[in-house]
Amino acid sequence: MGFGSGVFYSRLHPRLTDFVKALPTGRGRAFVFATSGLPEIPLAPFTRPLVQLLEGKGFDVAGSFSCRAFDTWAPFKLVGGINKQRPNVEDLAAARVFAERLRDGKQART
Repeated sequence: MGFGSGVFYSRLHPRLTDFVKALPTGRGRAFVFATSGLPEIPLAPFTRPLVQLLEGKGFDVAGSFSCRAFDTWAPFKLVGGINKQRPNVEDLAAARVFAERLRDGKQART
């Protein structure tokens, strides 16, 4: 099962995390995905808190994927936003590779 959202103030949408918190503990395979205006910092990925929450609920998290996206957050709004053409063809190709790795049962992290 996939869980994902855009990134807001360096976090996934609170409705998504609230939803996952409300899930019963169980078993299952999951993946996490996100889009954001700014790049993900390797030492503090946007998806890590949700991955940890899902693992705490008993999910086997097979991977996470993120890519850049159109962003109109405060200072960027003044110039009409950033990443106006994102996700683009390359982002979608990377998402496809990620999905294929999941389908093939391989750990997938990008």
